[in-house]
Amino acid sequence: MSANAVPALAIEGVAKSFGGLKVLSDVSVTLGQGECLGLIGPNGAGKTTLFNIVTGFLIPDQGRVAFAGEDITRAKPDMRVRAGLVRTFQKSMAFPELSVRENLALAARSRSGEGYGWFGSRKAVAAADEAADALLTRAQLRDRAGLPVAGLSYGEQRIVDVLVSLAMRPRVLLLDEPTAGLSRAEGEHLIEVVRTLGEDLSTILIAHDLDIVFRVCDRVAVLDLGRLIACDTPDAIKAHEGAQAAYLGASLGEAA
Repeated sequence: MSANAVPALAIEGVAKSFGGLKVLSDVSVTLGQGECLGLIGPNGAGKTTLFNIVTGFLIPDQGRVAFAGEDITRAKPDMRVRAGLVRTFQKSMAFPELSVRENLALAARSRSGEGYGWFGSRKAVAAADEAADALLTRAQLRDRAGLPVAGLSYGEQRIVDVLVSLAMRPRVLLLDEPTAGLSRAEGEHLIEVVRTLGEDLSTILIAHDLDIVFRVCDRVAVLDLGRLIACDTPDAIKAHEGAQAAYLGASLGEAA
């Protein structure tokens, strides 16, 4: 990103407390256009709370959030989604009784606010189905299109969660522990799906698998006790004393 380019996302001086518990304190970080930013830190560091503020599920006590230069600090979550700011959750949000194609088609139409049902035009429904099938083909899940999500393996369900988000045509995608509970091969396949299908997509990735974070992210931000203690290239973070201390002395430099 050039010095004069507007960041895809800017988090400026964000703070959040719940009662007497300060969860985030003066957090500032930007996400460049087309950048993949890793967000790491110990459990309780404030990572998911920061995601909730960026996506509108929480309002910060202080600070602001800007999306493509526009202040969205108090915008509702659905307005952010329609603007192109989309997230995944640690728990699957797909409709388990619906087919994989139906879940993706619902997502494809949700950004326009049209929904998916009997009231929709036949042309719009067909277009949503086509968009869903295109994503499934590229993710190598076309043979699962007609199956209910509940009938998929856990790894496949996590990929469907990501595909649902991609079906909304995001400009910025926030991934909250997408590889949790997956094998190394499944996690790598899921990240490859994002990288393959998310052309020109700006991404923030929360993950405890540091091998994946350091391999795929352009920069890595480290939260500890609600404060941003470092944000730099993967190699610089591996050597950062504060980042290593946040992981109880673990050697980040050993990560691939």
